[in-house]
Amino acid sequence: MPAQIPHYHHDQIAENGFTVIRGFLSPQEVAQYLEASEAVVQLARDGDWPHVRTRGKQFPPWPKNFSPDIWGVSGLLHPDLGKLALPFHEVYSSDKILDVAGDILQISKDGLSMELMNMLINPLTNFGLDWHRDTIKPEVTEAEEAEQLADIGASAAGAQFNLALTEDKCLIVIPKSHNRVRTAEEREKTINGDRKEHISGQITVDLKPGDIVFYNNNILHRGEYDSSSKRITLHGSYGHVGYGKSRAKGILQHGVAEWLPRFEPETENLQMLKEKLVKLAEEFKGVDVGFALDG
Repeated sequence: MPAQIPHYHHDQIAENGFTVIRGFLSPQEVAQYLEASEAVVQLARDGDWPHVRTRGKQFPPWPKNFSPDIWGVSGLLHPDLGKLALPFHEVYSSDKILDVAGDILQISKDGLSMELMNMLINPLTNFGLDWHRDTIKPEVTEAEEAEQLADIGASAAGAQFNLALTEDKCLIVIPKSHNRVRTAEEREKTINGDRKEHISGQITVDLKPGDIVFYNNNILHRGEYDSSSKRITLHGSYGHVGYGKSRAKGILQHGVAEWLPRFEPETENLQMLKEKLVKLAEEFKGVDVGFALDG
């Protein structure tokens, strides 16, 4: 009989919408990946890496790099990063992190698909993201929201994480909001006004260096970026190979299919993960998948 897949983190996310693992990385691992990340951040702030998230723009498509005032660096596995990408090959494909993703998606390692590996950093001026779900537009009707939340693609097809290399108090979530329609207050504050107001029940996910949070990407959440506090957090996701179609727009909108043919994984696990994403990209070749959100 095959070994039963652990389900603790799956159950945590099913119940609350997120799960936190303290001390996921050792202090030595934190130091290693922090050094690698700082080199990429400097490259991006210097204008020598085009794939960035520019302050003032929340969702893709982002403009090409024109300012050091950025809040994210994309494409940490991109072949154009050369040797700078190798530490991210390692952390993204480690058995340790894939075991958690497998627990969350209730699938063995070989059923996982490569998706995204990015970085979230502090901008040079303060910036806040609106309340949102990653793949459901705020303007949908209550009936549409319920239908989209009930879709397997919204609830069990992907595992998304923030892995902190510095102290991180940026992620704000509404626990348990991933599997229900918004309350009247939530609907009002996610559609009207500046969309950043305090919502009843919100909490800040407080991460220390080496902590990781996995969360359902349709939990109501936002980010608050304090330019005075250094932030370097690895931000990525994995997919369930059986539900790739439901993940296609959210993943392919980031342009990963453009460089995937040139991508040469450094680890066996990463090669396995790549093969799944290649199949998904081929299925949607020539298809304009559009963008999940606007803003």
